[in-house]
Amino acid sequence: MKRVELIDVSKSYDGKTNIIKEINVSIEPGEFFVLVGPSGCGKSTILRMIAGLEHVTSGNLLIGEIYANQLPPSERELSMVFQNYALYPHLTVEQNIMFGLHTRKISKAEQQKRCTEAAEMLGLSLYLRRRPRELSGGQRQRVALARAIVTQSSICLMDEPLSNLDAKLRAKMRSEIRQLQRKLGITMIYVTHDQVEAMTMADRMMILNEGIVQQIGRPLEIYNDPANTFVSSFIGSPPMNLIEGDIGKQLFHINEQLLNEDVIIGVRPEHIQPVQEGQIGFNVEVANVEILGTETLLTFGIGDSEQWIARWNGQWDINVGEYLPVYIDEKNIYFFRKKDGERIKVGSASMPVEEVLG
Repeated sequence: MKRVELIDVSKSYDGKTNIIKEINVSIEPGEFFVLVGPSGCGKSTILRMIAGLEHVTSGNLLIGEIYANQLPPSERELSMVFQNYALYPHLTVEQNIMFGLHTRKISKAEQQKRCTEAAEMLGLSLYLRRRPRELSGGQRQRVALARAIVTQSSICLMDEPLSNLDAKLRAKMRSEIRQLQRKLGITMIYVTHDQVEAMTMADRMMILNEGIVQQIGRPLEIYNDPANTFVSSFIGSPPMNLIEGDIGKQLFHINEQLLNEDVIIGVRPEHIQPVQEGQIGFNVEVANVEILGTETLLTFGIGDSEQWIARWNGQWDINVGEYLPVYIDEKNIYFFRKKDGERIKVGSASMPVEEVLG
């Protein structure tokens, strides 16, 4: 197992504008590390720099303590699984899995042994004589995984490998990939735009936006303690509810340091709950109801034009247009600076929640 370290790594194509801006992160040996963010944020570019498919404009890339900026891809001792599987249509599954092993000067007997073991591990033993066109999407993805496994590289890079699969198969493959990584003990660096994949698979994850690191940490740490409004709205399904709140205009005082400062108020959907006995809540008008079996999502108006979502456990028979009393505990309110979106950590608000939200 090897560590991968990026120190002040930046990427520019024109020599002027950095599309990746001073990335600093250390990916530990045996860690499942996820790069997550919206399309175009730079996550695949970072992966390709680690693989040696893109040049590092500035900064240092270390792989296993070795300076790797100028190291050819073939000497980085890593494998990569691409979004489109990159299988050769004219080769069989067996030939696709073993493709490239001959360049590593591995004997034919060892190549066959590795192929057999990988096929058994991924349930491909019955398909070794088939060609990619005869396989389902999930089976093709397993072939791509098997090809990465047989190299026995200590680092495996994955670039949105599940994006071409349907929702049910994605969930199954998420579990299979995670179990496989644990079994092999390899360092895995995984790129996705899907925050659900990131939350369910990562030991740690790095959230990117426009080439800038927004936050690095364990999934639940990031969910419970988002660094800014981008992270709070990107991580979570449904995302955090946000609304602008001018402290002075709304007569809402948090503490002395924030007097006269504009803020954004955030509340997770699960923290908006039905009023219980002894609680003082406020009424909302239901605009939409989604009953998902194990939970119910309620959309309601807040402020002048915003809509928020509440998530309640179970199945609730509620009609659109109905008024409901809801409650938010003040400890579950998040505050962010309006000018830059950065998180403000403060104590409880000094005014009742119903006054804060209007």
